[in-house]
Amino acid sequence: MKKFLVSLDKDVARRELFFAQPDTQNFEVFSAINTMNETEETLAQRFDLTQFEQHYGRKVTKGEVGCTLSHLAIYQKIADNSAIAEDEFCLICEDDALFAENFQSVIDEIIQQNIQADIILTGQSKILQFNDIELEINYPITFEVLSPKIGNTNYCYAFPYKNYFAGTVCYLIKKSAVRKFLIFLTQHKAYWLADDYPLFEQQFAMQTRVIRPLLAIENPDLVSNLESIRGSLNNNLFKKLVKYPLKKALAIKRNLT
Repeated sequence: MKKFLVSLDKDVARRELFFAQPDTQNFEVFSAINTMNETEETLAQRFDLTQFEQHYGRKVTKGEVGCTLSHLAIYQKIADNSAIAEDEFCLICEDDALFAENFQSVIDEIIQQNIQADIILTGQSKILQFNDIELEINYPITFEVLSPKIGNTNYCYAFPYKNYFAGTVCYLIKKSAVRKFLIFLTQHKAYWLADDYPLFEQQFAMQTRVIRPLLAIENPDLVSNLESIRGSLNNNLFKKLVKYPLKKALAIKRNLT
């Protein structure tokens, strides 16, 4: 399986921390596209700034453009690689990814299981632990006993109650799925956030599943605003709990159908 690591050239320390983890030696480093010094005019040549604003109701940041373009550039590399089969998954990670202890063995089991999906979210950003309660409260799946197990592991996969923005810290994507993006780009410019999985479902008919517990989170040693993230997760806990029963019901229904 082909593995890619997205990293800005300047982030040497981040890469060193990433490659200090087991089973990372076969990742191909992709030099992330740095758009921070570009003008709005040059960005507009590669990214539809107007459509982004119409879709999201705000202006895009230069970093968001660079992130989306970087992932799309990797998709082009996947499409151009004749050694990768159309139904084969590739793994894409960002350099702040912290892996669970049994990361590689579970990834191997996922590949062998032939899960029917275009994208499998194996990681998530802005989550503090691999099995954080925030996952269940905000992003529930169906009951664990009803979720297909991944081999002989304690992991399972399922549809979330609905697709949501989960970050791009670590995910699997099929070669056949990347072609859907690239076909669109032959006549249009990208206008989306790199982790807009709800849009990918609507625009490209992408099936996205999630792994529970997570196999990757953002490395706490690299999250400078950890306290603000913790505060954000704890904010309006009561409101989140009020919404939870409906979300859980939607998750059960979605996975049954």
